[in-house]
Amino acid sequence: MKALIVSNGNIKNFNWLRKIGREFDFILCADGGCNYCIEAGILPNLVIGDLDSILPKTLNVIRKSKVPIEKFPTKKNATDTELALEFLMNKGIKDITLVGVLGSRIDHSLANILLLKKLHDEGVKGKIIDENNTIYLVDEELILDKKEGFYVSIIPLIKEGINISLKGFEYELNESYIEFGSTLGISNNIVSEKGYIKVNEGMCLVCISKD
Repeated sequence: MKALIVSNGNIKNFNWLRKIGREFDFILCADGGCNYCIEAGILPNLVIGDLDSILPKTLNVIRKSKVPIEKFPTKKNATDTELALEFLMNKGIKDITLVGVLGSRIDHSLANILLLKKLHDEGVKGKIIDENNTIYLVDEELILDKKEGFYVSIIPLIKEGINISLKGFEYELNESYIEFGSTLGISNNIVSEKGYIKVNEGMCLVCISKD
């Protein structure tokens, strides 16, 4: 089963969200992400959160449609997005995509990106997407299709840095070291039909982005 978490970050294109939503078996809204789903004509399977960001008109639609709601107190030890993630993991779902987790609050954006580590540690396939970006956490191999206009960036996540090999890229690497905090891996391009990434040691974020 493939699940989608929709959070209350930056989503502007509801046609894009509607199209993305069709690819998933289960859609879970983290609080205000529900506003985006209803605006896009998507009825989620579940809503989780303290409900402090849901518009009254959205809540009215959700209740009339009898969508289940799991309400949490405002004062809690996890964000609504993390609560949504934990719910899906507890259900044994092994393929989770997050949208609406990037936005103007850099603290929330960074925390949400690092939730990919939580998924990884539980053996769950995870990624973050928006219209311009896809983010993976990788410690083994990743194969990417070439997409015109998109850059691929490699960002080490641990203090020891990473040992990495890249094939099919404009700038290829063969068991090369990228230190933590280095920008060496930023803005590469896939020049073959596919780009091959192999992390020999360490762990990194792989970001596929366009302007």
